Amino acid sequence: MKNLLLSIGVLLWICSSQAIAQSRINLEMYLVPQRHHQSLLDDPSPSLEFATRTGLNLGLGLSYNISSDWQMVLQSWHASSPFSSTQHPEHSGSSFLLGPQRLNWGFQYSNFSLGLRKSWEMAGHALYVQPSFGINRSRSFGIEPRDNSGDSPRLGLTTRVVPAASLEVGMKFNTPNNNYFLVGLRHHQGFGRLQEPWLTFGADAPRPIVQRRGTYTGLVFGYGISFRTREKVEKEEWKIIKKEQKNEKHEAAWGDGTYVMLTTMQRFQPDFVESNASRMTRLRPASHILFGYTSGQWSFETGYSSWMSQTKVESQNFGWVSLNDPRTRAIPLRARYHLDIGQNNRLRVGVSAATFVTLNTVRFDETQRGAVIVNEERVPALRSVPTDQNSGGKLFYQAGAFFEIPFFNSSLLSFNFSQNFGSPEIGQVNVQEIFNQQQVESVKSGTLNGFNIEVGLKLPISTLTK
Repeated sequence: MKNLLLSIGVLLWICSSQAIAQSRINLEMYLVPQRHHQSLLDDPSPSLEFATRTGLNLGLGLSYNISSDWQMVLQSWHASSPFSSTQHPEHSGSSFLLGPQRLNWGFQYSNFSLGLRKSWEMAGHALYVQPSFGINRSRSFGIEPRDNSGDSPRLGLTTRVVPAASLEVGMKFNTPNNNYFLVGLRHHQGFGRLQEPWLTFGADAPRPIVQRRGTYTGLVFGYGISFRTREKVEKEEWKIIKKEQKNEKHEAAWGDGTYVMLTTMQRFQPDFVESNASRMTRLRPASHILFGYTSGQWSFETGYSSWMSQTKVESQNFGWVSLNDPRTRAIPLRARYHLDIGQNNRLRVGVSAATFVTLNTVRFDETQRGAVIVNEERVPALRSVPTDQNSGGKLFYQAGAFFEIPFFNSSLLSFNFSQNFGSPEIGQVNVQEIFNQQQVESVKSGTLNGFNIEVGLKLPISTLTK
């Protein structure tokens, strides 16, 4: 991340000079959700159940317009390579791990590359292909083997630099102010091994190692800012066009048509119990990615939503304890009815109703706290184990009211106040506790019911091309 910030500073300093600002230079910013191609070597028994998770890359670039359809592109990337694995007591090298635990890990590195982009114009947008060549660079402080002979490990700062190449194919969408959007598919290939961390610390060799080269495949979402100046006559014409586009965007934002909406919210848990337990809070976050269509006074939406809940228990030994913070994924089906207040389209109020269809629940693992000696054995005083409950295909409901106000003329800010009800059991676990030399068992779960405060950005799709 430090390398990316340094690159941002250098690129912005370059672009600040008048000579560059009047040239063919463009500043580009990228967001790339991706999946890394990495593997586990020497998986022990029991298996670590190694799995790669979706990561996120951030990038910054300078492109130089060689001609109308050729660009040279200098890029700097901050890449993340997350994964998960299961740690067993046999692997930990410690007697404090009482059962399997699912852990999330992460790895970051930088990439610097120089590419050549070829574009084929198609009436306001273009198809492009961009091969690039550069280096992957990783720096890490930790434990690594000296070599492949199984000798004793070393502790220290390790820097590795390997060659890399990438190929990107996508579409370029021009905007009236000479800027542009990039949407594409990118494959990045590393040609050498980066940091390879150990996942266990037991005495037996060989030890499992994550093999990575900095290779990934992902989607590219980019935005380019042009620094080309305009002539005086062109500026006057642009002012007239800009005013017309402003009116068109305003009408599109408040009129009929398709839109995309990104929302974030906080949900008040109805079963919240005040306590001093760590990580136990009254609020739980949620988010939506919605696609909708407005026709008259009605809007209909669907998409993807993610809800965080909490499974807790009042323990005999520890008081109130948070067992898990599971996240439930769902598909929303929401209808909204609205009225516009006033003549200038400055306020919209309405009511909404929704049904959510759950997909699955993730991020809840086995939990253990404390230990006691029973019959000369060390056993957990409190332990929770996720059940095999299928949380997919369940329904819960929502009803509420909302209001919307203009935001940057071409979009709307939406404020929604709603109540969830009819929630299924979420994050169900079996709880086992040792109390007074006796084992006490129970089943606990969370809920998605509660009052929501939601804030969303509603962007009509038609305004992207105006």
